[in-house]
Amino acid sequence: MHIMKKLVGAIIHWLMRTNEAKEHGLSDFEKVRFELKACDVLLIDGRGHADKVIQSISQSRWSHAALYIGRLLDIEDQDLKTIIQHFYTGPKDTPLIVESRLGDGICVRPLQQYEHEHIRICRPKSLSKKEANQVIRFAINRLGSYKSGANIFDLVRFFVPLGMLSPSWRRRAFLHWAGRNTKNVTAAFVAECFGFIQFPVYPLVKTSSEQGVQLLRRHPKLCLPYEIDLSPNFEIIKYPFIDFQIHEDERLIPWKGSGIFSGVDQNSALAYKPSVKPLVRRNNVEEGNFGSSGGKE
Repeated sequence: MHIMKKLVGAIIHWLMRTNEAKEHGLSDFEKVRFELKACDVLLIDGRGHADKVIQSISQSRWSHAALYIGRLLDIEDQDLKTIIQHFYTGPKDTPLIVESRLGDGICVRPLQQYEHEHIRICRPKSLSKKEANQVIRFAINRLGSYKSGANIFDLVRFFVPLGMLSPSWRRRAFLHWAGRNTKNVTAAFVAECFGFIQFPVYPLVKTSSEQGVQLLRRHPKLCLPYEIDLSPNFEIIKYPFIDFQIHEDERLIPWKGSGIFSGVDQNSALAYKPSVKPLVRRNNVEEGNFGSSGGKE
């Protein structure tokens, strides 16, 4: 049994090991932190091996979901503060998240852990303060739960070449007979938190000639991070790095002109370093790294 636990621990360590972070030009962590409200959901573009599997089966860049609960100072219920302090001993003014992690189960961590990650904010619509507090209470009361056991068979699915299957079959195969280890890398826990107040993260739409269109709640174990992004019950806060209310009369999108970046690395919205070659002004026209047209129409 001891050998099995060590083997499972080694596999989990490999699955959770992350690659070097890439700077994302539109994901400003300070602006994200300022925008966040208690009960918001964070979608993370993960960099670990387990994240790559989730991204493959869901055909989405979002591989992880976490629930933002605010600062310890902002939580009014003393019992909830006591529970949090049992799992977190840092400063009381630190923004915190509750999440489900492979190998750790349900845990509370500083928001700062995702400072260098690509983040999207999903905000539940029409949620009252009382309902938001109930969601947060449910999450905090689950801290310490769902730690992984020595179930190595539940981890085998991370090594199966699911890329050979169609996207729909990948999802079915990955979630079939899913154990706790598998659920810890999906958005199942976040869905459970909102399911506690009967708030469906991603409803099932059923159409019939007798009853018309019906929205049905789905089981939380079926929830993957991308479904929160697609959910009609969540408002998407995309990259709050500009206050558009201040600049609402200005054109902020540089679609006009000849300054088109044509570098080799054109990953969407990734920050890039300008070319070493400086701009040279010839015949009142700036020339530089603009592509085949050389900066001319």
